[in-house]
Amino acid sequence: MFPHIIGNDVSHHDLSNALSLALSASQTQSNILEDGDLFSKTKETHNMELIQLDPNPSRDYESLNFRDAAQLSSHFQSSGFDAAYCHFPVEIYLIHQQDTWSSLNVSRDMICILLDRYILGPGFLHMLACFRDRYLPTEEGFSGAPQTIISPGRSEFGWVYKYSEKKDVRFGNPWRIRHTGIYQVHDHVRGKSVLIIVSPSPTAHFTSYLRDTLRQSQFRSILLANPMVIHTMLISSHLYSWRGYLEYQETLLIKLDMQSACTALEDPLVSFDTLKEVRVIEKHILPIEQITNSFYMQLDGLQRAFEQFVKASDADQGLQLPIRAAIEQFRSDATSYKNQAMHIFKKTQSTAQSISDSLNLTYQQLAQSQNRNTFMMATSARDDSIAIRAITLVTSFYLPFSFVATIFGMNLVDFDSQSRNLAVSNQMWLYFVISVPLTAVTLLCWRWRMRIYRQGYGMEDMKSQDDTKSLRSNSDIEMV
Repeated sequence: MFPHIIGNDVSHHDLSNALSLALSASQTQSNILEDGDLFSKTKETHNMELIQLDPNPSRDYESLNFRDAAQLSSHFQSSGFDAAYCHFPVEIYLIHQQDTWSSLNVSRDMICILLDRYILGPGFLHMLACFRDRYLPTEEGFSGAPQTIISPGRSEFGWVYKYSEKKDVRFGNPWRIRHTGIYQVHDHVRGKSVLIIVSPSPTAHFTSYLRDTLRQSQFRSILLANPMVIHTMLISSHLYSWRGYLEYQETLLIKLDMQSACTALEDPLVSFDTLKEVRVIEKHILPIEQITNSFYMQLDGLQRAFEQFVKASDADQGLQLPIRAAIEQFRSDATSYKNQAMHIFKKTQSTAQSISDSLNLTYQQLAQSQNRNTFMMATSARDDSIAIRAITLVTSFYLPFSFVATIFGMNLVDFDSQSRNLAVSNQMWLYFVISVPLTAVTLLCWRWRMRIYRQGYGMEDMKSQDDTKSLRSNSDIEMV
């Protein structure tokens, strides 16, 4: 939170310069305004709406739309500073994104004109930085600290409110975490309040609710008396939705928990996908604690800003009690939602552990079954080995006899019946000349074939190692 700066011996201009120097506002402004993901590059979508409340609450509000910086600048130049600044006691600027992950539908020049027009502090740009273009769901649990600047005759208060909202989808999770920002500048001397509201979409629920409220004269009179009520309107329009968000997640979790409780080893109802679903619920519950803690801090800042507003502007004391009571009620409701979220979070951990135990037991049973099959295969292989060894021994016993019988059965060896002697042909050498080279060629072919197999296995191993290195290199993300 920016420090409260209170003094009576310096002007607002000097105080603003001192604060800018202390907070390095010029560097912050340059960094944020040069962010290419903050402002939409499509000029056709640029739109900034201005709602002006007349001092007479019986008159309806006036609405203007600016499509570019030229129109906004022309409006300020034609109306003049003092006349436009004092005639409408409350001015509300509406800025929006195309959707939650898109950039703002305004240009950088339009924001710069607002900065110069109302001499906005650096907290306004810090608030805007939460609405840049994204391609990943980052900062789900980040709301930022309330931006508060209090100086003689002028106060600024801004914050980003995170809430859940149900989206109309055909399938899947309909709940989303979105945010809306409000930055208010109040001139206590002129009795003038300027509010800049940044919404996540052109049809955001709060902006529609605000327009409907401003169409009723009795509510316009309340907002003219105390524009700080708009902050509590934003909270009340979305705070209750956390109950539906948590109920949806808890319903999914109970179904998964029942599957885990009813599963059996013979017919398992859970799988690794079931565990993944539980982890998804856990991921959706996880940011709520941080969002709630930031919300407490924002409520404290809102209460201090409201007290300063009442003190400096001599607002109707009758409006203090309802707003203070509303802030306390918001705090109590947020605590109940936080406690429920922590209960569901612990329940997801218990369910995940139960599913993991069921999966481990199933895997152990599968491993035991595989071990039994392996044992049976080993026993069968042992029996086959014994049989083959017996056959080998018998074959080895008869092999010399078969070789001798083959030699004697050849035409190169004959038995002389008269002399009863063996007669060996002079061409007996042909048998060895042909057999020995043929055996050598057979062995060489076998060796060549085995070498090709080994080379193929080696190439597959090298390819596997290269793929592993590639995966490791792709998984290294350089954080800047």
